[in-house]
Order: sequence, then C-alpha cells, then structure tokens
Amino acid sequence: MTKQQDHIPETPTLQNEALIESLSFVERHNIHPLLFACAVLAIIFVLYQAGGRLVVFFAVGAGEITRNNVQLVRLLTMLGQLLFLLLPTLLFARLLSRKKHEIFPVRVPGIQESIVVLVALFSLQRVFEAYLFFQDKVPIPKLLQELLDPIKKMMESLVAVLVHTESMPELFFVILVVAIVPAIAEELLFRGLIQSTFNRMMPPSAAAILSGIIFGLYHVNPFEAVPLVGLGIFFGILRYRSQSLAVPIAAHFLNNVLAVLAGYFGMESENMLEAARFTPAVSTVLLELVMFGMLFAWSFITYIRLTRAVCSNQGIS
Repeated sequence: MTKQQDHIPETPTLQNEALIESLSFVERHNIHPLLFACAVLAIIFVLYQAGGRLVVFFAVGAGEITRNNVQLVRLLTMLGQLLFLLLPTLLFARLLSRKKHEIFPVRVPGIQESIVVLVALFSLQRVFEAYLFFQDKVPIPKLLQELLDPIKKMMESLVAVLVHTESMPELFFVILVVAIVPAIAEELLFRGLIQSTFNRMMPPSAAAILSGIIFGLYHVNPFEAVPLVGLGIFFGILRYRSQSLAVPIAAHFLNNVLAVLAGYFGMESENMLEAARFTPAVSTVLLELVMFGMLFAWSFITYIRLTRAVCSNQGIS
C-alpha cells in the first residue's frame, strides 16, 4: 500500500457509523426528554416505594418497628436506596448520554461559595420551621383533622424510631442510612439524571425548579410538602449555578445530618419546647420567619453573584 493510500479519508458512511455509535440510546431513538423523564420517575418510584417496602415487609413483617428490629429495618432501607434508587439511576443515565460529566458534573466549590451555601441552608431550615409552626395553626374541618392526625402521628413515630440513637456507633450507622446514602442517591437521580434531562427541553432555571418540585412530591409526605419542595428547588438552583453535583449533595447531606444530630443531642424543637414547658408566641415565630427569610434572601443573592463566572464559562445566564 502506497503512502497516499495510507491517508485515505474516511468515507461518509464510516463517519455516519461512528457518529451513530457515539450516540446514546435516547439520542439514537429520538426519545423526547419529557417522555424519558416521566418513564424514569415512574419506574424508579414503583421500584423504590413498592420494592423497598416489600423487602422490609418480608424481613420484619407487618408488625410495629421497635428497638429490637430497627437496625434490620435501617439496613434494609439502605439496601433499598442502593438497589432501587441509585442503581436504576446509573443505568438510566447510561441510556440518556454516553458522557457521564454531562449528567453528573463535579466541581469543587470555593471557600466563599461554600460558606454562603451553609448560611443559605441554615436560614432556609429556620424559615421552614417557622412555616410549619404556622401551618399547624391553620384550622381544618374536624372530620379531615381526625383522618389526618393518626397518619401524621404514625409517620412522625416511624421517623423518630428510625433516627433515634443511643450510642455513638449507632449514630454513625444512622448517619450513613439517613444522610450519606440518600444525599448521594437522591441527588444523582433528581439533580443529576432528571434535571439534566429537563435541561434538554427548557431553560436551566426552569429545569431546576421543576426537578425540585418533583423531588418534594416524590417523598409522599403531605405534611411537609412545602418544605420538601422548597429544599428541592434550592438544591436544584445549587446544581444549576454551581454546575456541579458536589454542592447539592453536600447541602442535602448537611440538611439530613443536622436533623439526626439534633435528635441525638435532644435538640429537636419539640423536645426543647416540652422541656421549657412553653409554646413560642406567634409574634416571636413571625419575627424569626422575617429575620431568617431576609438572611436567606441575602445569602441566595450573594450565591447567584458568586457563581456568575461559572455559569458564564458554561455559556448560560
């Protein structure tokens, strides 16, 4: 073969075959992003809610979760998160794109950016605590109240049993189950796979808000739907502005771990109020709502300003 023959350019057919080979399943079959996202959410919801509950049911039975079986329930809960939430997310991500960094981008934030996120997260938590205080004071029909109260108490008692710890090793295991694994699995799903899918059909800010709303509703907790949706939107904005999953994963972890530590050290608002034997005045909670709302607004605006360069480098506003 001559030297000239060695440099024969690829034919259009070979180029097309290489291009097709580089496309993902969704791209090759021209599947609409909304259809793909809905299918992913539906499948994972059924797998996680039904599959996870069945695993716990077959292991523990229909009886009450107690201190005697709570460790087994925690272990099975974590396995359910890994098998029915994280694993399907990674598999579906492969169908969406061959480029992992497009779906699961990672960028280490700067110190100033991290501090502002911490302030925003802490203030947002206090805002939602105040919101729940006022939500409980909203009058509802007696019949509906009698229907909802047992469900609410059951959910609160279940969470209390799962989160309550009596030793340091148990505390570390609960942090793994309640904070570390959910922060990774849920953020890879909602801020990674789902938000990246929505980015293909709408502005990134709209994708962040929509994925956050779905995140809140996905928890199937009507009593804390507004805080969950609010946190989901906040995490989505962090993903959008930071162009990284590291920031929302860290914020999600801190949000959950602070709740676990508050329970371990007896710092839940309910325990503290019971110990002090008083209920805060409406004016006090309202003042807290305003103060921390202003603090959140300041930190949020500051974060938007700090991440302007990051978004500019990615060609987004």
